[in-house]
Amino acid sequence: MGNSDQSTAGRPPATGTAPAGGVNPGGVNPGGADPGGSGWVLSAPKSVFGFAQIQPQAATLGTIQSELAKGAAPLGVTGSQVIAVYDDPTHDVYVIFAGYNGSGFVPDKMKPVFDVAPLYTTDGTGDHLVENHVMIGAGPHGGQAGCVSSAVQSGGLAAESTVCMWMTATTMGTVTYYPKPDHQQMVFGTGPEVMGKVMVDLRNLVEHQS
Repeated sequence: MGNSDQSTAGRPPATGTAPAGGVNPGGVNPGGADPGGSGWVLSAPKSVFGFAQIQPQAATLGTIQSELAKGAAPLGVTGSQVIAVYDDPTHDVYVIFAGYNGSGFVPDKMKPVFDVAPLYTTDGTGDHLVENHVMIGAGPHGGQAGCVSSAVQSGGLAAESTVCMWMTATTMGTVTYYPKPDHQQMVFGTGPEVMGKVMVDLRNLVEHQS
């Protein structure tokens, strides 16, 4: 995903040569209350950070929907899905925004999901997976936010992927990078410290008070 706003927050990540991973979804005001208004609502603008929205292939869309539902399940979130894929041609990646509009969401449910110790696993073939969950600042729209960063090591190669999520009483959103099928380089530098800033900037573009 192209972590960029048109100034500093939209700065794109560095690139490397390891194989890319798959779909995964700091700021001010880490508190749980929305600052005024009756609630927030998500929309999918035609472009973000100067990247145009595109229509994903059916298989890609299905993967995004599946990952979104999987991430929402432990939070008790259901509602109307909002999904948009944006093309970052400079770094040959997609910016994936996916979330729910609804009501009665409980942002504090994110804490037991994201405030956990790192998870270390192997797949039986020698590949090692490390998942790090961390709570981050949700930004000026309030609510709660967190990121999951996954690193896979196979022999001398490594790949990383990070998805950041936020939740208010009426919205849940996620943002991540997704490599294009022809992608020849892994996108590095996408940890929570980077993706968290992208998330806060994206909220300003896709989330509005109802």
